[in-house]
Amino acid sequence: MHAGELETSILLHAHPGLVKPGYEASDHDSGDRRHMLTLGLEPYTDSGVVGRPSLASPGKGRDLLASLVESFEEHLRLLDP
Repeated sequence: MHAGELETSILLHAHPGLVKPGYEASDHDSGDRRHMLTLGLEPYTDSGVVGRPSLASPGKGRDLLASLVESFEEHLRLLDP
């Protein structure tokens, strides 16, 4: 969701200095989030974390970004002047 495994993994790979110490113990399951799009994060988390950053790793971030580049390669190529 937000500041969970995927987002934290990307930051650990690309910009590790932006990840706050203690992310490994910051997991937060906010339960039913059906109204998050209309209410925002505030009713669901005090910390801003919704997910499991404890599962994050730089390797996962690297692999995720590589997969996204591969998946969107043709689209990205169209944007290259």
